[in-house]
Amino acid sequence: MTSLRARIFVLVAAVTLLVWSSAAAWTYFSTRAEIQRVLDRRLVEAARMVASLSGDFEPGAGGALPSADRRQFGSYSRQLSCQIWSLDGRLIGKSSQAPTEPLALSGTGFSERLISGETWRVYSLADPERGIRVLVGDNLSVRQRLVGDLMAGLLVPFVAAIAGLALLIWAAVNRGLLPLREVARRLRRRDPSDLRPLGLDHVSRELRPLIGAIEGLFSRLARHRENERHFIASAAHELQTPLAGLRTHAQIALMTSDEQIRERSLQRMKTSVDRTSRLVHQLLELAREEAAVEASPSRWVSVADVARGLAEEFAPQLDRQGVKLKVSEAAGAAEVLIDEASLTLVLRNLIDNAIHHSPSGSRIEIDYLNGDEEAVIAVLDRGPGINAHEIDRVKDRFVRGSTARGQGSGLGLSIVELVISRVGGRLELSNRSQGGLAASLILPATFARLTEHHAIARGKHP
Repeated sequence: MTSLRARIFVLVAAVTLLVWSSAAAWTYFSTRAEIQRVLDRRLVEAARMVASLSGDFEPGAGGALPSADRRQFGSYSRQLSCQIWSLDGRLIGKSSQAPTEPLALSGTGFSERLISGETWRVYSLADPERGIRVLVGDNLSVRQRLVGDLMAGLLVPFVAAIAGLALLIWAAVNRGLLPLREVARRLRRRDPSDLRPLGLDHVSRELRPLIGAIEGLFSRLARHRENERHFIASAAHELQTPLAGLRTHAQIALMTSDEQIRERSLQRMKTSVDRTSRLVHQLLELAREEAAVEASPSRWVSVADVARGLAEEFAPQLDRQGVKLKVSEAAGAAEVLIDEASLTLVLRNLIDNAIHHSPSGSRIEIDYLNGDEEAVIAVLDRGPGINAHEIDRVKDRFVRGSTARGQGSGLGLSIVELVISRVGGRLELSNRSQGGLAASLILPATFARLTEHHAIARGKHP
């Protein structure tokens, strides 16, 4: 069932029908029992009355029914059948409706007997002093008709009430869903570019989560669109510079006859191509990470293995810069619960930044600290660090600090923060007291560990 209105109506109507049907069944059985009790009482009264008319018999105290009950069941009194038999089996007298066969064969009290295909409910009263037995009975078909007539009288208003209640429930459901239809109406009429809040006043408590989710989605879409516009503008600006350089140096190389000038222009063209290639590569990495579906990592990844692979990748650049890469003992024993490609991407960007900013002869170190609630993987360099007022901004896209060196695009730290946030971590940058920068990946303690038989490394933030 796809209609919410129909689903609510069916559920409410089904519950209501169940309750009313249960009440009707209870009314039927309780009414039938009460009618049987009243009619049995009437049989007793009639038998005692007939016996009293035949002599000095006096009914016991409380034997007579109240006059109100006699008036209530008076329309059925003509259905009573009465017989008076002698104790030796002779029929002394009977009412006009009574059969000629004995209504009861023997004994006193209540009994039932089938006579000519009809069942009779009989009360027998014996008077040994007078030698008579008084039998008073009801045809059970009469009783069943009485119960049937009574239930029919109850069923008609019951059905009418159910039909009326169904209409009222349908109308109430329609009215109750009016706020939801108002939300749908506003969304249909809204321009796709309009991401403002819906502006609904007096929202019902049940709709607040839905409205909050819709407006939260609008807010995220607005931020995403703004980031997208900023991203496109910044990417276009960053690409424009090397492309303009390429064009200029290509023109110079074509126009000059001087081999040295041509060689210099070609070298600069190569530099611009490298810069453009690096920028495009990072743009693709950023787009891929933003589009990635978050998933729980399935295995532990060794920091030492990833660092070893990156050391081989950056070997030419490290040699050219005269910088060494070292993995501390704790980091060499650390494992992270993260996708291996993600950890490689994160450390590659941090090491790349460190290489560009490290002086010749210095060392880049990968360290690990383990705490009770958080674990830290830090990439430490001996570069110039970052100005205090820029340390938060450099993680934004296309933002480079005033101390930045090389031909970076300003995307590396943004990629690192995006990737590490997907496992509940964060990137923190801080200037080291002895000089240089500490780029720290802060992870939940459950996402990092040391291998067995290794002492737990604990200490202050790098």
